[in-house]
Amino acid sequence: MNNIVSESLIVKPIKRKDGTYVLRLCVNQGQLTVGMLKTVMETMTKFNLTSLRATTGQRMNLEGIPDDKLDEVIASIGVAVEKPLPEITVCPGAGICVYGVQETRSMGDKILSLIQENGPYPYKIKTGVSGCKMSCGLSYVRDIGLIGGPKGWDVSFGGAATRNAGVGIPLGKAVSSEDALNLIAKALVFYRENGKKRERTSGMINRLGAEEVLAALK
Repeated sequence: MNNIVSESLIVKPIKRKDGTYVLRLCVNQGQLTVGMLKTVMETMTKFNLTSLRATTGQRMNLEGIPDDKLDEVIASIGVAVEKPLPEITVCPGAGICVYGVQETRSMGDKILSLIQENGPYPYKIKTGVSGCKMSCGLSYVRDIGLIGGPKGWDVSFGGAATRNAGVGIPLGKAVSSEDALNLIAKALVFYRENGKKRERTSGMINRLGAEEVLAALK
């Protein structure tokens, strides 16, 4: 590994009940480069950390960091932020998965740009992008969901995987990538302007009514 250049990571510190900390590695779409892996491995070895756990949001948690070592670990691995980039769960998609019919990774990046351009929002936004109807990107239960089909994207809005779990309302069926992004942009603006503080999209839709939201987004 001597010829591999270490790469800095963006991390979010999270305090646990036992007083230790987790550093959430804010990687995009679950992708870690060799340089990032080298940084993580060197940090784990240096501070005798033994647990690196994958999250449901395609990120990684470096766990078991003592309170008195937190600043040193952060300095070793990268830069800390209070708020990471919005969570986007993306399946491999067409060209990689044998079942994928739509390309997902570039679409995920475009959605991330849309979310950043149209914020800030009342609360967090989670997105799922799936290249086929199997929905490995958890698209049905995400605030923004895209599911690929042979003729385009199915777009949903307001899904949730919380204790009040439910699928999102349909914004479009078999639409082009451009039309899908336009629908998402309208939904984001509506959420920004109509959601209450710390209210997820699903809560907003339950409060206003699905029919009213769909009518406003036509």
